[in-house]
Amino acid sequence: MRRRQALALLIVPLMFVAAACGGESGKKTETEKKPGGTGIEAVTVKGETSAKPTVEFAKPFKVAETAAKAVSEGKGETLAKGQQVIVDYVGINGRDGKEFDSSWKGGKPATFKLADGALIAGFIKGLVGQKVGSRVLITIPSKDGYAEGNQQAGINKGDSLIFVVDVKSAYKPLTKAEGTAVTPPAGLPTVTVKDGTPTALTVPKKAAPTKLVVQDLLIGKGAKVTAENTVNFHYIAANWRTGKKFDSSWDRKQALDLQLSQTQVKGLTTGLVGKTVGSRVLLIMPPDQGFGQDLQGTDVKKTDTVAFVIDILGAS
Repeated sequence: MRRRQALALLIVPLMFVAAACGGESGKKTETEKKPGGTGIEAVTVKGETSAKPTVEFAKPFKVAETAAKAVSEGKGETLAKGQQVIVDYVGINGRDGKEFDSSWKGGKPATFKLADGALIAGFIKGLVGQKVGSRVLITIPSKDGYAEGNQQAGINKGDSLIFVVDVKSAYKPLTKAEGTAVTPPAGLPTVTVKDGTPTALTVPKKAAPTKLVVQDLLIGKGAKVTAENTVNFHYIAANWRTGKKFDSSWDRKQALDLQLSQTQVKGLTTGLVGKTVGSRVLLIMPPDQGFGQDLQGTDVKKTDTVAFVIDILGAS
């Protein structure tokens, strides 16, 4: 469900989609009609809201427009574009009835931003206007899903998709770091900032540190990040050996979500846990704290030290 990020090794994402008031635990839910008819009314959702649902429909299932309905309506805030949503979900191919993705496989909810370009259009259309705590059924035509198909997921061109989504919570992330400025010690990489946004990271011409360096640049006033959080953040990154920037979420104008307990990049988890939302943090990661392999499409080798400047925009 999520569109691929350029620096995929920062996260271990679900391939697709993929503290507010919640629904009543253990409440049984079911759409009013049994399979039959057309459109969203032809889909039946069964099961308790605390567990993965059972979804029934006649195959092949196909719709022309995205539709959504609350199978069980929550009492929390109404979802809007730009929010981060924390959800459990299951995605099913309407053509063959096969499940192609589910947060329940990993045992933890997923976090996504309701923003154009971050998710398939039908998922955003289906969730905007729903309430936190709801179980939502969404039926999506190919044009709002994977118009050209997705071979890895077994989705063909023209396939309609069915999602059942449990909305756990939602929040509006910051757009950039906000906090008290800290003067870093001499000899560290320097950051060029324009209109509050990091635009360049300059690495000094000297030997790289051999241990992880974590340096606050701004200290935010938000909640502390824990190892169990999914963190929403912007970043800029440079290779110490070459001095070149190799990636920037700022350039793409799209923040990332990182589930700290699942990332392969040890320095990110160690460096961000304990920091506060709103902070800007400089991380210098030696090879044993970095990617552990050559980074395809960049000049970064597995033996390189890398530097990151990270703006912590939210945590869930």
